[in-house]
Amino acid sequence: MSHLEVFGSGQIEFESQTLTVKALIKDMIKEREKALESGEANNDDLLSVLLESNLKEIQENRNKKNVDQLMSIDDIFRECKLFYFAGQDTTSVLLVWTMVLLSINPDWQARARDEVLQVFGTKKPDYEGLTHLKVAECAIYS
Repeated sequence: MSHLEVFGSGQIEFESQTLTVKALIKDMIKEREKALESGEANNDDLLSVLLESNLKEIQENRNKKNVDQLMSIDDIFRECKLFYFAGQDTTSVLLVWTMVLLSINPDWQARARDEVLQVFGTKKPDYEGLTHLKVAECAIYS
């Protein structure tokens, strides 16, 4: 029985897309490493922090025997993937809980809706506008 017969074409497509995403992320990691080594990188995200930490360890332990304890590109990829999925789960739980709280508190739901309409109107929400949503922030962090 072939792989296609057991899993179907959907599994093969999934595996192909997984490999493509992995290759793209590894390319991003390599680009960030080059930028970091040339002094052009900034540490405003998890990937940059991991790479900077790893580069410092490499520089400090260049002649020592524990170099095998440093993070490989695969290790960094796995860490980023872990944080991504953990963050997605956390975010989805936060949003569901916020919706539950707003549904049982219609007065707060109306206040949050009015605030969003006041700040954005018919415009597409952006980061700058989100910083002005005080009622919505209270609902999310309550």
